[in-house]
Amino acid sequence: MYDIRFAEPDDFAEVPALLVRLQADAAHHIGYLGETLGELTEELAEFEPDWPSCTVVATDDSGRLCGVLSVEVDTELNRVFLHGPFVDVPVNHPAGSRIWDQTADALYAHAAPLLRGIVDREVYGHTEHRRLAAFARRHGFTAGRASGIHVLDGDGLRGLLLREASCPRTGPAREMRVLPTDSAVHQAVAVLHERCFPKTYLSGRKLVDGTGKHTVVVAMDGDSVLGYAAGKAEPGEYYLDFVAVEPGVRGAGVGSALVTELVWKLAERFGARPQAAASILVGNTSSRRMFDRLGFRLHLELVAYRAA
Repeated sequence: MYDIRFAEPDDFAEVPALLVRLQADAAHHIGYLGETLGELTEELAEFEPDWPSCTVVATDDSGRLCGVLSVEVDTELNRVFLHGPFVDVPVNHPAGSRIWDQTADALYAHAAPLLRGIVDREVYGHTEHRRLAAFARRHGFTAGRASGIHVLDGDGLRGLLLREASCPRTGPAREMRVLPTDSAVHQAVAVLHERCFPKTYLSGRKLVDGTGKHTVVVAMDGDSVLGYAAGKAEPGEYYLDFVAVEPGVRGAGVGSALVTELVWKLAERFGARPQAAASILVGNTSSRRMFDRLGFRLHLELVAYRAA
């Protein structure tokens, strides 16, 4: 059994390399975090007030870091997001599953002060992360619908960046615009967001208030909002987080135009990235067809476990 303690600043030096290795394995993959050294280093550095204050770790007898669980608290949603548990079990160890389970449970128990008594908690991992699924069941989490992460790279991404964002009702790209400051537009986007993505990690108010990392583009018909797309530039990709279209204009090409314009705006603002990625709920056939037409392909499937 490993020693469990709260993280210290010096622990950070070991963490990105450990997580890169574990993230590369579907049996250990956690969905909130990136996969490359650059992505993980940047994401961990953004924890507030800092990474050590949000983290518990496991170490072996030599002091080597063998496990990590970070806790992110969203005070507006009154929800906790668990980044982990990550447990580094020796390959082919005869008691590997038991070591993982005991260490994960100990990390979670030790993190109790960081959870602030919030009962609404979520952890997000690969559908093949069987140990995480068992951990979730032991601690009263319920599995939600799986979501597929779809990616576009190479010639496909270059082709998308050269496309004109247009659709029958909105016309050329000039009718697609970055979220304007008009309060009525903000309200319409926020309402559409809450309707299409209830209980997601980001509220409609936060999406439009300009304080986050998201770039938001909207499709307009005069003063009316037809839909919006929101995403952000990560170190290794453009991440398309949300796409929503009003029911009356679905199937008219609005969603494809929004995705095209959003990728272009992210590239214009933040420079080149090797790929674009989007999350689509398994069973959402209309969104899947739209991203398929744009050239995206399935990369992996993730599932959220929620306790409330």
